[in-house]
Amino acid sequence: MKSFLKKLFYTMIFVGLFGYGFYTLAEQQVEINALKSEKDKYVTMCENEEMKHEQLLETKEKLHSDSYIEEVAREKLGLVMPYETIFVDASI
Repeated sequence: MKSFLKKLFYTMIFVGLFGYGFYTLAEQQVEINALKSEKDKYVTMCENEEMKHEQLLETKEKLHSDSYIEEVAREKLGLVMPYETIFVDASI
């Protein structure tokens, strides 16, 4: 009878440790998946910021060119060259 109780006790301890290990493993896997998702989100944000940075560098490079100054003057300020004729659409 003592031998049976001893085996039962050790079996219960083994099953308990195995269950705890399995539970810990599953819990860590859920946390790893959440961290991977968060990492992917930040990687995407970083890539977007790098694209914006490159666009700003391109704008900085062409900032003092005549074509860029003319483009800004036409689009944002509504200016035209002295020799150009302005047509206004009356139907709008």
